[in-house]
Amino acid sequence: MRRVKTSRSSKTKSKSKHGRLNKKVRNATPLRYDGIDFKSKLEVYCYKQLQKYKLKPEYEKITFEIIPSFTYNGEKVRKMTFTPDFVGKDYVVECKGYANESFPLRWKIFKYHLLTKNIAYDLYLPHNPREIDEVVEKLLIKRAK
Repeated sequence: MRRVKTSRSSKTKSKSKHGRLNKKVRNATPLRYDGIDFKSKLEVYCYKQLQKYKLKPEYEKITFEIIPSFTYNGEKVRKMTFTPDFVGKDYVVECKGYANESFPLRWKIFKYHLLTKNIAYDLYLPHNPREIDEVVEKLLIKRAK
């Protein structure tokens, strides 16, 4: 059996659905709520707030292919995808407590993908519950118009 090496500051280990350590999520506590497996407490909080105000959140249901697969000098290069935490009719919310090193580039490419494909979503990137509350408030104001 392989040992998983963790730093002292990391108190929780986040496992993927295949039981391996999830290196994409740092310091996150996976939770099951409403029959859905969330990757963090922040995502659960966001889901509860969106549900509370009937904003119809879909959790990790849509995956965007932000760069298609291609061949470079005979080498097959895999596609790059992005699955936001929540996608609504006209919004995307990506809850990000601690971003890993690849996230800023993936987020930038995702924005470029939406721009070039002329897909209109309001994008939100809350990092804590207070920011989630602000996002929900903005969505409610927009919905009231």
